[in-house]
Amino acid sequence: MKRAMTTIRTKPKGAPAPLSGSAARDVTSGAKAAQPNKPAPSNPAKRRDAAKNLRGISAKDGTTKAKIERAALHLFADHGVDGVSTKQIAAAAGISEGAIYRHFSGKEELARSMMRAIHDRLTELIRIADGNQDGLEAKIQFIVTHYCRIADEDWDLFQYHILHLHHFPKLTDGPDDSPIGAAAILLQRSMDAGEIDPVDPYILAAMALGVVTQAAQAKVFGFIEGPLAARTDLFSKRVMAVLTAPA
Repeated sequence: MKRAMTTIRTKPKGAPAPLSGSAARDVTSGAKAAQPNKPAPSNPAKRRDAAKNLRGISAKDGTTKAKIERAALHLFADHGVDGVSTKQIAAAAGISEGAIYRHFSGKEELARSMMRAIHDRLTELIRIADGNQDGLEAKIQFIVTHYCRIADEDWDLFQYHILHLHHFPKLTDGPDDSPIGAAAILLQRSMDAGEIDPVDPYILAAMALGVVTQAAQAKVFGFIEGPLAARTDLFSKRVMAVLTAPA
């Protein structure tokens, strides 16, 4: 009996809608952090930390909003969204608690806006690979390379995404507006082209992305060390092994 295929809703080809704020930076590379107006610290490590803490997520680099985002990001990573108060965020950012409400309606909007920024960036990356790369292997290499690059360039934000995405079960308008949804559309096209065996594309997408995201989670818990980019070739080969295994 022929197995019924899952219907995938594809979006028309065309230029994607631009991302807002610092999320508008090229999805395949991070923007250079803005420099503070005050004299930079003389210690190189302190200079790097100061610049990092002024790097926006949905906000423009170097702004008070960016400081709020970075302070919240560090606290959310350590304690979870529910375990942090706006008072703690304000103290970590070195601002008044009221200043947070000039930029966000509350902690939940702050947490959601940061999650949506990285979620949209990863989704757009997969769509770019689908539209601009020829052949499944080239698309996978592109996605894995840039997933790892994004993770290494802003590890705090990437681990926030993989560890706390469950806090936002309705982050987007639909399942296709997500990394798994975008990957499922890509894989459905590969199935239609006869590149891989027909199976549920959403399950296959989750398995394929899991090669990188589960490795990233292992890094969070100290099982592996070093940049993910050093393992790009290994990840790409394992993803292809998952995708090309007989159904």
